[in-house]
Amino acid sequence: MVSLIESTTGMWLVGLFLQSMLHGMGLLQGFLYFVWYSKDNWTVKGTVVAVLLAESIQMGAAFANAYEWLIPGFGNFPNLNIIHWQDMVQLTLQYFSTFIVQVHFARTIYNLHMRDIYLPIFIFLLALLSFGAGLGQVILATRLGEYSKLGEASTSVTTILQAAVALTADIAITVGIFWRLNASRTGVQATNKILNFLIITAINRGVFTMLTAALSVILFLSKPGTFYFMVPLLLSNKFYMNSMLAMLNTREFAVGQAHGTRVVNSDSMPMFATSSVNRFGVSGVNVSTVKETSGDIVSLDGKMTGF
Repeated sequence: MVSLIESTTGMWLVGLFLQSMLHGMGLLQGFLYFVWYSKDNWTVKGTVVAVLLAESIQMGAAFANAYEWLIPGFGNFPNLNIIHWQDMVQLTLQYFSTFIVQVHFARTIYNLHMRDIYLPIFIFLLALLSFGAGLGQVILATRLGEYSKLGEASTSVTTILQAAVALTADIAITVGIFWRLNASRTGVQATNKILNFLIITAINRGVFTMLTAALSVILFLSKPGTFYFMVPLLLSNKFYMNSMLAMLNTREFAVGQAHGTRVVNSDSMPMFATSSVNRFGVSGVNVSTVKETSGDIVSLDGKMTGF
């Protein structure tokens, strides 16, 4: 019995603990975003608010579920097998938050090269399918009512489908951002330094989200009857939130690194910054200007329109 609890409820609590730390990091990044990028347009701000709100409610539901297990249900071992409504609320919001972030990156890729809409649409459809599979998983689990029944064929299909589609979307997002940013290179060294930084950041974010999706599938198939797969699953949305906020918050740092200067707000961002940087959300930059930097004159042709 003890080993069974450790591999099920115990893994859920481990996931909750790690979620809490990542959520705290995300809240800090969200606070810094609104301090540093107050002039971003409301499309980007709205996306950030929606993600932070969904993630915070999700964490509240997760703690409410743990409270139900440990306080009213203290010593009630059969209760540990019951699927409570709090469990399903947190999973629903987790999938919803992931969907928002994936759509955000699809829009980013589209804005980097508006003449090509096929890849963004493909990513959007993958995100929609992943969210739908997640909702299907929640509905089936609610009908089953017990965690011991989650290994049934119906829930297995939705679990594997959701993780597999999420992994495919992660790969498409990472490849798409790398491809679009790499294609934006110019003959200006400072601009290329910014693009290199953004490309490395995009690859790093993709590694974490892809690993959690792949690990969730592997553990679900290799460790049936346990919740080991829940640890990477519960962390995946936190990695999404933090990766999105990290890419938004490091834009000015990238510009400062390229010029060996410290940029503290969007008002001081050099006008030379390429459309690639601005399309990650900077809207407080006058994009119709031509500025001389480091001996190079760069015409922006009014392409920095933001999101």
